[in-house]
Amino acid sequence: MTDDGAAKPETSRSGILERSFAILSAFRPGDACVQSSELARRAGLSKATGHRIVQEMVSLGMLEKTDTGVRIGLRMFEIGQLVPLHSPLRVAALPFLSDLAATTGGAMHLAVLEGADVVYLEIVNPIKGLSSRPGGRLPAQATAAGWAMLAFSPNSVIEAVQEQSRGRRGVGRMPTTAEKADIQSNRFAPDPRSHQEAVEAVAVPVLDLEGNALAALSLLYPAGAPDLARFVPALQVAARGLSRALYRNRGHESI
Repeated sequence: MTDDGAAKPETSRSGILERSFAILSAFRPGDACVQSSELARRAGLSKATGHRIVQEMVSLGMLEKTDTGVRIGLRMFEIGQLVPLHSPLRVAALPFLSDLAATTGGAMHLAVLEGADVVYLEIVNPIKGLSSRPGGRLPAQATAAGWAMLAFSPNSVIEAVQEQSRGRRGVGRMPTTAEKADIQSNRFAPDPRSHQEAVEAVAVPVLDLEGNALAALSLLYPAGAPDLARFVPALQVAARGLSRALYRNRGHESI
């Protein structure tokens, strides 16, 4: 109770969950273990708060202590095994991704939009050393797949991405009105940061019956590759085929 008799506010459960998730999300590919202070820094938390949450997560088996820090715990691995590995979208997309990877010789990615990020559901013929991986995510505004989906998303989605990206570093930028119009007209998006990265990319949207983006197919090559635009027609044919397959499976006609 406070001095005026009011009940003392309870620590927000959503806040604790959000911070715990931020700690888990702070681990990067290749991290064997990380010090608590570094996890706190990556998660945007104070050292004291980060240390306290890490200790709670260790006690729950979500994290494990090592001589040099902490790592993802066995309990998280066990829970992860319960996640369905074969979503309908991934299953339907795999034949198209495999054919495109064989035809183009590049790395094919299947991505969806979640919040302000793209999440990769599948990667076929991955590029060695590339940080993207199945289950990984990158800012939507910094990827060809993100631009392909943003150009075909309703205003409510665009506003949500802008709001969630506010204050984050390295998220890239939204396509301009002219760039969005070009993507909608040509049905493909270039890599907005290809000149800054070690790869080049091009992406096409996978649309629903209303013309909104369900997902994106993106082709990646090491920097300096031949013009990727020549592969766009093949990607567009695959995207239309995937849309038809998804809605045929749902009992619809074709899209």
